[in-house]
Amino acid sequence: MKRLACFFLSCVMAATILTGCGNQSEKEGNTAENVESQAEKKEKVVVACWGNQMLDGYNQYLCDQFPEVEFEFVLAANSTDYYRFRKDHDDMPDILTVRRFAMKDAVLLKDYLYDLSNTELANTYYGSYLDSYTYNDGSVNWLPTCAEVDGIIINKTLFDEHDVPIPTDYESLIAACEAFEAVGIRSFVSDFSADYTCMEVLQGASIPVLQSIEGRKWRQKYESGATRELSEEVWLPVFENFFDFREKVGLGAEDASYPNGTPKEMFSEGTVAMFRGTGADVISFPGRGQDEVLLLPYFGQTERDNWYLTYPAFQIAASNKGMDDPAREKLILDIMTAMVNQQGQDHISYGKNMVPYKKDVTLELMPEMDNLKPYVEQNKLYIRLASNEMFRISKDVVQMILNDEVKTPKEALVAFNKELAGEEPGTEIVAHIDTGYSNDFTPEHGNQAASAIANTIRALSGVDLVFMQSCYVASDIYSGDYSRNDLAYLAKNDGGWPGLMELTGDQIYTLVEKTLSMTGNRGAVCNDSTLYVSSGFEMDITKNDGGYALNALTMDGRELDRSASYSFLIYGDRDWYMSKIMEEMGISKVDTTGPKAEEYLMQRIVEQGGQLEAPSDYIILR
Repeated sequence: MKRLACFFLSCVMAATILTGCGNQSEKEGNTAENVESQAEKKEKVVVACWGNQMLDGYNQYLCDQFPEVEFEFVLAANSTDYYRFRKDHDDMPDILTVRRFAMKDAVLLKDYLYDLSNTELANTYYGSYLDSYTYNDGSVNWLPTCAEVDGIIINKTLFDEHDVPIPTDYESLIAACEAFEAVGIRSFVSDFSADYTCMEVLQGASIPVLQSIEGRKWRQKYESGATRELSEEVWLPVFENFFDFREKVGLGAEDASYPNGTPKEMFSEGTVAMFRGTGADVISFPGRGQDEVLLLPYFGQTERDNWYLTYPAFQIAASNKGMDDPAREKLILDIMTAMVNQQGQDHISYGKNMVPYKKDVTLELMPEMDNLKPYVEQNKLYIRLASNEMFRISKDVVQMILNDEVKTPKEALVAFNKELAGEEPGTEIVAHIDTGYSNDFTPEHGNQAASAIANTIRALSGVDLVFMQSCYVASDIYSGDYSRNDLAYLAKNDGGWPGLMELTGDQIYTLVEKTLSMTGNRGAVCNDSTLYVSSGFEMDITKNDGGYALNALTMDGRELDRSASYSFLIYGDRDWYMSKIMEEMGISKVDTTGPKAEEYLMQRIVEQGGQLEAPSDYIILR
C-alpha cells in the first residue's frame, strides 16, 4: 500500500477554508435552495461505474465535457447481474459499465438496453471486435473500451543480476523458475485468493488449447447457452497444464491465501522474480524502484504458442429508458461517444498500457510493453472467458488444487462440472427491508441511502465516527425481499475498504479539508453524487466554482471538539485515496482488515434479522 503512494498523481490543494468569511446576508444568498435550483436546470444522467478507477479523473472529465448535465455516479458491483437487480426494481441507470462480461450473462438484459448497431458510435469499431458483441438478430447492446493486457510480469534486472535467461517458451519459463529457487528467490507467485487470478492463470496457461478449433466451438456453445459443462476434449488438457505448472513452480496452500497486495509487495522487495499482472501493474510496481520490468505473455510449448490474455477495461451500454426522446437519445449517445473516443480512452489508459478496439483511437504503449506489439499485429490476444460462474468456479477449483483437495486433472474437471450443473449460490430470499431510502443527493438531507448504511456501519462497528464516499452505495435501498446476492449489490464493489484509525478533532478537520480539495485521485469529489457521507458528525460545506470547501464540523449541532480523540472509520479506496491522505497527514496506523460494507449488511439484516439504522441529515450544502 505504501508502495502505491509513490505513483499517485499529484493532488492540487486548492480549497479555501471559508469559516468566518463573509457576512450572514451573503451566506443566505447561497442556500441549499439556491444550490438545488441550479441543479434542477441541468439534465440528470445516472452513470453506474464498474469500479473506482472511474473516479480517478474519468468522471471529472465527463463533468467537464458536459457542464449542462447533472451526473449521478454510483459504484456498481462489477457484474451484469447487478443490472438485473436494478431492472427488477425498474431502476436502470442511464449508462451502464461493467468489466466482468460474457454474452452468456448479458443476453438476459437484452430487451432493456438500447440497440447501438446502427449508430455512428458502433461504426467506429473494428468489425472483428464488434462481431463479439453482436447478437444473432444483428443488434448490439454493449461496446468495449480499450483492452487491458494480462500476462507474466518479470523483474528483468533481477534476471540479469542472476544470469537467468529471459523465458521464450514454457520450457525456458520452468528453467528460469528452477534457477531462481536455487538461489533462494521465489520464482513466481500470484494472488490466488482472488477469483480473477485463478481464472486468468487457469486459462492463460492453456490459451493454444482454448483457441483451437474444438476450443472455439465449445466456447460458442457455452456462450450461447447450448451447454453447461466443460468439454473433456478441451478442458482436461487445461487442467493437466495447470497441474504441471503448479508442481514445477511449487505452488501450494500458502499461495491460495495470498491477497492482491502480497505478490506485489514481494516483487517490490526483490524477493520474487515474477507474478501475474497487467499493464497497470507494470506502472505501479517497477520492482525495487529502479528495476527494469517487462510484461511477458503466457508461454506455450513453442514461441508460436505464446499468447497474451486480454479483456476490455470495461464495456458500456445504455438503458432503453427515455431513449424515445430524440434530444435525450442524442445526449446519451454523445456522452457514450465521449467515454470511448480518443480523449476518453486517454483517461482510461493514462499509463500507456492498453490496446484500442476502435479505428479512430491510437494508444501509445510504454517501453516496458514494446514486446506486445508483434502480438497485436499477429492478433495473438486471447479474450478471456469471463462469465460470472466462470469467475466463481475457477476460484473454487483452483483453490482445491492448491490445497490438495483434488488430486488429478480429471478430478478437477469433474469438480468444475459439478458446480456448473448446480444452482448459483446466494439467490434464495433471506431478508426483508421494511423502509426504502433514495440514493439521490439533496443539499438539505444528503444521500439518505448512503446515510442509512453509514449509520449501520457505525452502530455495528462501535466506532465514534464514519466517513464514507456516498457513491459507494450503488442504488436506492428498495423496500421488499432480498437474496444475499441482491442485498450485497446495495454496497458491493471492488474498491471499497474500511480504514480504522484514531484521530483528534483537529486531524478530522484536516482530513475532510484535504479530501474535498483532492483532485486526480480515486477518492476525489467531482460533484454532489461523489461527496462523502458522515455518521456521528455533521458537515457544513460550500459549493463554489472551484469545487467544495469546508465551513464547519459539528456533533449534534455543536462544533466538533478539535482536542478530543475519536475512533474514525473511513470507507473508500484503500490503495490510492487512503494512502495519499495518510501520507500527507503523517498517519501510519490504519487498520484495513475490518468487514466491508456488504458484510455489515449481512450481519444486521440476515444474521440479526434487523433493519438498517435510520438516515440522518448529515450535511448542509451552501
